[in-house]
Amino acid sequence: MRWGLAESNLDLPLPFRLVERRLAGLALDAWVANGRQRVLGFDSQSLIVNDPAGAQILDRVGAAFVQRFGLVTGAVLGRSTGLASELSAACDLIALLPRPVPFESSLIDMAGCVLLRGVALPVDEGRSVQVVANWRDVLNRAATRLLRQELTQSLRLSGQKQAFSDPFS
Repeated sequence: MRWGLAESNLDLPLPFRLVERRLAGLALDAWVANGRQRVLGFDSQSLIVNDPAGAQILDRVGAAFVQRFGLVTGAVLGRSTGLASELSAACDLIALLPRPVPFESSLIDMAGCVLLRGVALPVDEGRSVQVVANWRDVLNRAATRLLRQELTQSLRLSGQKQAFSDPFS
């Protein structure tokens, strides 16, 4: 089932009223098709938050979230900074009005900058929130400089007889 304007019976923000191919849009389509219950098939890229209006406890954390952000089952989101703050804000909104909450964020952590996009979905009649998200790591300046040097050196060593120019200039 594709999410389109004619099918819309929810008062969703404009980005989700159009046909969507991104992970968050696919999760929203699956949520609607599944009777607004937990969606399957996004296990690695999703997490479940119990008691979104209160303690906000992580009930289930996908492998990708564990690996990239170090989130663990049983942890409390809290209202600190970073990813926990973004997820907590989405849970707060769902607690006020149980409907999907799309979000986009950029986070700075020890590994650099992370661009995050996802959707928080009310499930279990609002007693839980399923978050489905994906992200991209952005290289910092030092890592970008090193990558450029390595690529430039590889291109020079490739044995090309033609004139070489820096592909990044």
